Amino acid sequence: MQWASDEQNRHQPAPDSSTLTMTPDEARAEYRQESQSTQSNRIDLTELEFDWTVRSGVDFDDVGGMDDEKAELEKDVIKPLTTHREKAVELGITPSNIIFHGPPGTGKTFLAKALATELELPFVKLSGSDVQSKWINESSQKVQTLFEEAQAVAEEGGGAVVFLDELDSVLKNRGAGRAHEEDTKVVNEFLNRLENTDEHNIVFIGATNRLESLDDAGIRSGRIDKKIHIGMPDCDARASILQAQLSNRPCRLTRKQIRTIAKRTDGMTAADLTSLVDEAARNSLFRNGDAKITEEDVHQALSD
Repeated sequence: MQWASDEQNRHQPAPDSSTLTMTPDEARAEYRQESQSTQSNRIDLTELEFDWTVRSGVDFDDVGGMDDEKAELEKDVIKPLTTHREKAVELGITPSNIIFHGPPGTGKTFLAKALATELELPFVKLSGSDVQSKWINESSQKVQTLFEEAQAVAEEGGGAVVFLDELDSVLKNRGAGRAHEEDTKVVNEFLNRLENTDEHNIVFIGATNRLESLDDAGIRSGRIDKKIHIGMPDCDARASILQAQLSNRPCRLTRKQIRTIAKRTDGMTAADLTSLVDEAARNSLFRNGDAKITEEDVHQALSD
């Protein structure tokens, strides 16, 4: 059998040099195809306690603006876990755990979901209430179960993404003088688990509106290395968000009209802009015409 294999290899044509190099997009596409095939064949996410999924429904193309943030995530998380994984291992580079912080409604959760899609890894989204319990020791036990599941999923799927919204309700500052014993147990469990995420290709993402309320030991380098501020979008970012929200809907808005609307929406968050486009779509549905969103529909939504 070995001889036959060697004979086959000897008679195989030499690979075309054009196939030896790929663009980053081609490499990413190949990685995703292999990753999806592996996950679909080996992982049964329905048997786990937490709600794991392999598709979040949004990707970076759906995220309006945030070009600097997306570039930072590309460098610190996406490349080390996807197209450049072997080289990252050689260089001793591990994916970073992340905190998204900033005002409510600025797109922290949306960006986390998009990152999970870009990674094509199993993804779980939780809030503080999913971890907290009124029963003694149960909250810390949930944290333990969460990371044990993440480790098992990562071993099968090549990595995993854990996203915890309202992180300040779980990773509470123990030095604030009001820490309950059960809260301290939860924080200690988190600290222990965050130490080892890089060994299992687990990416932890936390989101909070109150970075100052988090435990100092939990957000130090070595546990959570990246703190990315997601602020209020400027005019360019608002135009990008509007463009992204309108891209999959029938509309009659030019880029110039979208830019004009962006100038009128100063002070709006990403969530506000999404609601604005939703309301404009409703206006389009109920007026006479061909059900395409127009500038008039958006201006009416702004006036309501």
